[in-house]
Amino acid sequence: MNRANLHILCVFLLLLVSNFTLAQQEEVKIELGKRNILIDENFTVKVIIKNTDKSSVSSFPDFPNFTKGAKQKVFSKNPVGYTITQSYTAIKEGNFKIPSFTLNVNGKEYNSEAFNIIVTQPKEVVEEEKTETLIEKSGRNAFLAMTVNKSKVYVGEGFRVFLAFYVAENNTVQMDFPDDLNAQVDAIAKKIKSTDCLEERITITNLVGEPSTINGKKYLAYKFFEALYFPLNNKPVNIPAVSLKMLQASKKNTAKETVNFTDIPQTINVLDLPEHPLKDKVSAGNFSLGEQIETHQPNTGKSFSYSFRIVGDGNFSTVNTTPPSNDSFFDFYPPEIKEIHTNAQPTREKQFRYRILPKDSGQYQLDKYFYWVFFNTKTEKYDTLKSKIKIKVLGKTIANKDSDSSNDIFAGIEKLDTTHIETNYQEVMKNILNLIIICMIIGSLYLFNWNSKNKNSNDA
Repeated sequence: MNRANLHILCVFLLLLVSNFTLAQQEEVKIELGKRNILIDENFTVKVIIKNTDKSSVSSFPDFPNFTKGAKQKVFSKNPVGYTITQSYTAIKEGNFKIPSFTLNVNGKEYNSEAFNIIVTQPKEVVEEEKTETLIEKSGRNAFLAMTVNKSKVYVGEGFRVFLAFYVAENNTVQMDFPDDLNAQVDAIAKKIKSTDCLEERITITNLVGEPSTINGKKYLAYKFFEALYFPLNNKPVNIPAVSLKMLQASKKNTAKETVNFTDIPQTINVLDLPEHPLKDKVSAGNFSLGEQIETHQPNTGKSFSYSFRIVGDGNFSTVNTTPPSNDSFFDFYPPEIKEIHTNAQPTREKQFRYRILPKDSGQYQLDKYFYWVFFNTKTEKYDTLKSKIKIKVLGKTIANKDSDSSNDIFAGIEKLDTTHIETNYQEVMKNILNLIIICMIIGSLYLFNWNSKNKNSNDA
């Protein structure tokens, strides 16, 4: 074997070794769907498998008060893997606790913590507050109507406003939205917006007619604007009259003419919150508590996860909890915060997931550490959401509770120097191997060229 062939073999072996060294390991993740669903929506459990072409998954568990639906499997090429989705349908509405479960994926077991699913009934399209206004217009075949879901709110409590164009099903005149609808909607939004309110626009991508019956007459309602408003003070919120220009088939010729539709102004009265030491700090709305814990019997020196979830209807930008302070019994690490909401549902969720390190054995009630004060707009009183979980800590007391002698991976995390940049040795090794491969390829080409020249000179 000459030197050139030897170098080619080295390059091949080096490429083979580097591929084995840098190959990504199989990744498996269990992903749960949204926890607040309507009764006609499905809850899903997804198993996401990456970096493998194997997709062996054990049977998904049965959940109480849910029926198991279809299971779907989707293959992906980059990275290679599968997404396996199991759907569940609720039998009735309520707040259901789902126990922890284990799935066997490609011969390995993966656990999912216990959690809660809140199932609610969908709200009627036409609510009581807007029915009276719509009945006044029900004699027309087409009209514009603004709907405000509340006529009275507290400071910080949200109210929803949406605009819809109603067309009677028996209407014989063809009507269309104009090309400048987006510009009209933006102008309406600027006109409605109050400096005394926080605004949260709801994105509407499709204009779909929703069936609606008003005073016995059937209509199709095309909702084209929707937003949430949260008053900052106790001043009344005055929503001015707005107009919408539509295209209507002309009676004289085939061309369409522009017709202007106008709605009436509305006023929302805003009440001040009752006196309270936290009056200017609490959120106003209708909230409930959901919580999950990894274990009810943790051991000293080993951290466990705990989730404090606030669910309800309100301004979630103001929903924040005060992290509990470390004491001689527990260390609390900064929470991982996650907010979940969809435009279609008024109910939202904010999750605060903590890691807790127990330092002393005994029985403890977590309401001492985890609670949240708010103004309940349903009862019109201040309320407190408190943890209902009790735990029993096992093991020996940590001798020096302020030391970092614990074997827990989170121990001392708050004392780490975040200004120091850690070196990614795997990435460095990858770059070095790539550089060596390039150098060897260049060297091999040089040797090929050198051998060819020597051979030609010898032949001559």
